[in-house]
Amino acid sequence: MLYGLYLSAQGANAQSQRLDVIANNIANASTTGFKRDLAIFRQMDPHDKALGLDEDLPRNLNDHTGGLVLDEVATDFANGPLSDTGSNLDIAITGPGFLQVSDGQKQFLTRDGQMSLNGNGELVTQEGSMRVLNAAGVPVTLPPNTTDVSISDTGAVSISVDNKTMVPLTQLGLVTPQDFKLLEKQGENLFTSHGPVDPAAANVSVKQGYLEESSVEPVSEMLQMIETSRAFESNLNMAKYQDESLGLLLGSLARV
Repeated sequence: MLYGLYLSAQGANAQSQRLDVIANNIANASTTGFKRDLAIFRQMDPHDKALGLDEDLPRNLNDHTGGLVLDEVATDFANGPLSDTGSNLDIAITGPGFLQVSDGQKQFLTRDGQMSLNGNGELVTQEGSMRVLNAAGVPVTLPPNTTDVSISDTGAVSISVDNKTMVPLTQLGLVTPQDFKLLEKQGENLFTSHGPVDPAAANVSVKQGYLEESSVEPVSEMLQMIETSRAFESNLNMAKYQDESLGLLLGSLARV
C-alpha cells in the first residue's frame, strides 16, 4: 500500500467518525440536559493498528508516524443555559451534579430534571420509565392529595397536603462523580458511572421551575459539520488522485 494512500484513508476515516459525533450533537440540540460530545484525535503511533485491521502495519510503515486515530469521544459537561418553565416538578441542576434515577433494576444518573408523577404517586422522569431516587436510594413518593411541592436549592423536597402548611418530605439523591471520565452515556439522557460517586458537591444547586437546555450550539455544530465534510471530501479526492497516479505509473511500465 502506498503511504500516501494510507494517510488519506486514515484522514477520511477520522473525519467520518467526527461527522457521526457532530450529527448526534445536532440531533440533540433541543434535548433537555443533553451534553455535547467531542471527537478527540491523536497522531498515529508507529504500532497503532491500521484502519481496524487485526494485523500490525507492514514493516515498511512501522517506522512512519502521521495520520489520525480516534483517541476518545469525550463529553463536555459544561452547564447549559436555563429555561423558565414555571412547573414545580421541573428542576435545573447547576454545577457538577446529577439526579439519581432507577428503572427498578439499575441506577443511572441524569441532568434531565423534567419530572412528573406516575399512577403510584412516584416522582418519575418525563418519559415515565425512570423513578427519581432520594438520598437514601429510595423512590420519591408523594402522598395522596398533595397540592403543592417545593424543592429548595439543596434538593430538599417539601409538600403541602390539602393546601395545608408545607412540611419536609425527603432529600433528592443528588450526587457528583469522583471522575467524570468514568461516566458512560446510555441513551435517553442517562449515564452510568464506572467509578464511585459522592453526595453533591458544595457548588451544586437546584433551581425549581427551570430546566437545563442542551449545551449544543446548533450554528457552531453546523459550521463544524461543513468543515468536517470538506475535509472528508478532500481526503477522498487525495486517495483518488494517488490511485490514478499509481495506475498511470503501472501503465507506463514496459511489458515483457
